[in-house]
Amino acid sequence: MIRASLTAICLALLLSCACLAKPNGSKNKKPKQVVPAIECDVRAGKINLPEFIVKCPAHCKETKQQVYGTGVFASISSICNAAIHSGVITNSGGKVIVRKMAGQNIYKGSNSNGVRSLSLPKWRESFAVSVGKPKKGVIYPSTLDYVPSRPTYVKTSQKEDKLVTTALPATTAPEPTTTTTPEPTTTTTTTTAAPTTTTTPTPTTKARAAAHKVRDAGSSHPYLAHVAASSK
Repeated sequence: MIRASLTAICLALLLSCACLAKPNGSKNKKPKQVVPAIECDVRAGKINLPEFIVKCPAHCKETKQQVYGTGVFASISSICNAAIHSGVITNSGGKVIVRKMAGQNIYKGSNSNGVRSLSLPKWRESFAVSVGKPKKGVIYPSTLDYVPSRPTYVKTSQKEDKLVTTALPATTAPEPTTTTTPEPTTTTTTTTAAPTTTTTPTPTTKARAAAHKVRDAGSSHPYLAHVAASSK
């Protein structure tokens, strides 16, 4: 009985030790570094981090993104082309560690590794690049914090005002007005003429009238008087 109890206690101790050893083993595992990818035109000044790691794509040299300085570059320089210029990566891309620093009074341009860097008299911020292999125990951010672009609503409103003032003199074509001509209405007016009674003189009355005229004329002319007398 004593032996059985001792073996049971030993087994319980072994199991507890095994359970305690598993978390310790998981803690010893190194966290994996996630490297965010960027484009060839990303500049160091656009990322709001003092030190970070990025992965550049291939063929950034052909994009002709501008670089200012040699060794130490102005923050308006392309990260990937600055890394190619420094020899940190090739034109096939790769990982780059970027470290920010204070601005310099002058940046000298040079031609290196197929990338031509330009000179700049002064800039507010600088950066340097190195091979993208983090030091032991150093973990860089897995996401990049980009600086928000400056608001340009004032300039935009001024442009809109100019557009409005210049657009006022423009003549706008009047809308076509459609006039509907009324259909002709035919009004039939029936005028009833009043009957006129015309009395046609009978032959006897015409003869009598002529006789009277002859009589009247005969009293003044002898020949006509003779004709009037014979007619009686």
